[in-house]
Amino acid sequence: MKKHAKLFTILAALALTVSLLSGIADAAVDKAAADKALKIASDCAKKLDGAWGDQHAKLIESKKGEDFADYESMQAVVNGFLAGSGATYIYVLYPSGPVDSAPFIITVDGSEEADDYGTDAEWEAEIAAAWGGTPTAGDEAWEDEDGGAGLLISAFAPIHDSKGSVVAILGVDYPAK
Repeated sequence: MKKHAKLFTILAALALTVSLLSGIADAAVDKAAADKALKIASDCAKKLDGAWGDQHAKLIESKKGEDFADYESMQAVVNGFLAGSGATYIYVLYPSGPVDSAPFIITVDGSEEADDYGTDAEWEAEIAAAWGGTPTAGDEAWEDEDGGAGLLISAFAPIHDSKGSVVAILGVDYPAK
């Protein structure tokens, strides 16, 4: 009987060790993916600073959404970032109300199966931080149940107009594994 108890204890300890090591490996993969997503978001947002940011402000002011005269060209620019980046989705967000609680809306989606202008994006502290000027990445991967892309990690970076004001957020969803 003592042999079985000892064997059981050893097997339980081994299972726990494997589980912990697996969790550490997953966290490392998520961190690397988050860093990559953050780099893509930051680099692409910087390319949108200035004239594109001014155009986005005009898009919002017009209240025309996808009927805005330059909408398709704005979407093409964002879509251009997707190719070769390794990201699954790249999109632009704008607050629908108070930044600290209201959802952001998708204004320009450069993804292959783009969401419509005005689609709600779930409020996240990382998006609000980006609106405050700080590029940031999520700390947990999430399952893309709608698109079937598997586990993704999100990162967000501010887009500025030519005066330096934050006018939008660039979001990037990147494979976590």
